[in-house]
Amino acid sequence: MKKIKKIFYQGSEGSYSESVLEACFQEAEYIACETFKETLGNVSSEDFALLPVENSLVGTVIEAYENLTDSNLEVYLEIRKKINHALIGLQGSKIENITKVISHPQALQQCSNFLEGLKIERQPVFDTAGSVISLLENDTKEIAAIAGEHFENDTRFTILQNNISNHIENYTRFFLVGKQDPEMSETKDKRSAVLIADDKPGSLLQGLKIFEELKLNLTKLESRPILGSPWEYKFYIDYQNENNDVDTQLEDELIKVTKEFKIIGKYGSIDL
Repeated sequence: MKKIKKIFYQGSEGSYSESVLEACFQEAEYIACETFKETLGNVSSEDFALLPVENSLVGTVIEAYENLTDSNLEVYLEIRKKINHALIGLQGSKIENITKVISHPQALQQCSNFLEGLKIERQPVFDTAGSVISLLENDTKEIAAIAGEHFENDTRFTILQNNISNHIENYTRFFLVGKQDPEMSETKDKRSAVLIADDKPGSLLQGLKIFEELKLNLTKLESRPILGSPWEYKFYIDYQNENNDVDTQLEDELIKVTKEFKIIGKYGSIDL
């Protein structure tokens, strides 16, 4: 395994991304960024970035995935982390006095059932941890934030309600991406790719049949509009495979029946 010196991530101290970094990359330097575009743009030949790309409750983190597929970076590792959201207020706050909740849009979505019950205003901000810190700036006990376990022992805040996700089985996938393989996983049995079908009948179906013929199991298939090409779509695909020769065969066959096919990662997985 190569030593990883620097990892960029979107968010701030106390975010879920930082907790993943602390669990997996203790010797690296972590650098917080405000946007996913900035996060990926900072990656040089020896650096890496960590991105949350999909949640088990609300699906793909679109902004992260879009920026990743537009970059020249590759996925080298998947990390899956269980997410435990809590409603957090300033010390002395009471849940019955809360009039507004702030957090990252994904966190607000993942806790929508709980928030519907409170019937209060929701305000999206750029990350979960930052929403908690902003409570100090607002200095009011009528605003609460949604974030994770990092703040449980911080005496400036109080946990108003634990485990507020729509379902207890709440997980987020993170990708470690970069320009060179850090060689962290011996088994690389997962692939992520982008496919653009030809604008003609049956193009997508022909492409999917090739996966079937090669006995490749699809685990993700999601369509997204192509910027600047109304009503045209690209497809995010995950499939299981650890044979590079099969990948080459897949690419050779798909290029005959689709407009574009690009593998953006060959990787293994870690569960936290």
